[in-house]
Amino acid sequence: MDKWVKSLPPEYQEAYLNGWAHNYALEGTADQYEFASAISFADTTCRDGEQQPGIVFTPEQKVDIVQTIADAGITLIEIGYPGVSVEEERACKMIRENAPKAFCYVMARANQHDIDAALRSDAKILDLFTSCSEFHIRKKLGITPEENIDSYLKMLDYACDHDMGIVFGMEDISRSHIDYYVKIIKAVHDRAGKHWLGTGISDTVGIFNPKSAVWFYKQVSSRLEGIPLGMHFHNDLGMATANTLACIEAGCSTVQGTILGIGERCGNTPLEEVIVALKTIYGIKLRQINFDKLMEACEKVSRYAGIPIPPNKPIVGMNAFRHESGIHAHGVISGAGIYEIIPHDWIGRKSEFAFGKFSGTAVVLEEILKPQGINPTKEQLREIVLKVKDMNEKREAEKRAVKEEFVKKYYEYIRSMTLSMDEVLDIAKEVMKK
Repeated sequence: MDKWVKSLPPEYQEAYLNGWAHNYALEGTADQYEFASAISFADTTCRDGEQQPGIVFTPEQKVDIVQTIADAGITLIEIGYPGVSVEEERACKMIRENAPKAFCYVMARANQHDIDAALRSDAKILDLFTSCSEFHIRKKLGITPEENIDSYLKMLDYACDHDMGIVFGMEDISRSHIDYYVKIIKAVHDRAGKHWLGTGISDTVGIFNPKSAVWFYKQVSSRLEGIPLGMHFHNDLGMATANTLACIEAGCSTVQGTILGIGERCGNTPLEEVIVALKTIYGIKLRQINFDKLMEACEKVSRYAGIPIPPNKPIVGMNAFRHESGIHAHGVISGAGIYEIIPHDWIGRKSEFAFGKFSGTAVVLEEILKPQGINPTKEQLREIVLKVKDMNEKREAEKRAVKEEFVKKYYEYIRSMTLSMDEVLDIAKEVMKK
């Protein structure tokens, strides 16, 4: 606890030093943590993140994103899926040539087409994946669990014969049988030999909660004889960050996610949330992380994806350090830590104030009037604030129709980022005429 308090800026320390505020993550439960000696982060923004419907990064944008993420201190980066297209092959090759700080690898299904595409992209490391749950294996792949192991090992041999490093990826581990999961990992680990680089637990459908994620992690780890496991969690129930932090508390040393949590359906674990939470809640020193570059990566990913960051998004949203309520604004004026648990200087942010229906007298006086040399009486100040509230309510009443139209247009824009069924049918008809 003392080390954590000392890691805070001086203005944040007073409340904890005097016992006015408490951090029960350290005071109440610290003896339950089993943190690894070092925690590393792996990024898949340019692969799993780009699988979010409508996101298509250009090769040049991918190079810029990967360079920025690597500069932020996240150097293990899954840069793409060459089997998707010739353009994706080119992008992966460009990234490897232009991002020397990044330890780059690509994804491939366990088939020769994908592996050959990876080879053409000059990839040296392969996230070679298959399904893990019997549900996926039987219903999606149409084979038995044993046939899945056999077919995977055959393609593993092919990749290893081309001297590729292997990251063993699997889908739907969180719904798989533990015995099968352990069996296939051991089989692949032994067969890969010197080519083995690692594996992890994927919660592909986001069904874990913190307790089940930790239980699964501990059950499997105890049976894998020292084979370390990373975490790759999806956010369908909004628990990806919580599940990831729970596994880190239990000893997990590698976390994979994406910038801003972009990805399939509801996305992946947002890396910036996990990283800032580790420093803010537990006081873990992440010396490899450049927080300025991490924030820059968030801005770039949003801009290149064409998707605005939600205002209430933790860490990087416009409203993360922005206050309108008079009660909250007055508190922040008294001390940022009263309503902001994250010291904003850590991530290059600052407290901001918005003025409207919920504004109070203190923020209007301290942030606007006094700096301009205006010193109203109490009655005048009250009248000023009431007029501020009135103006805001009237303006917003005038905007209601505009707001509804904006939301409608926004969703139309999001849908337009992918092709419609009619457009696909037109393509099919054109092809069939040939």
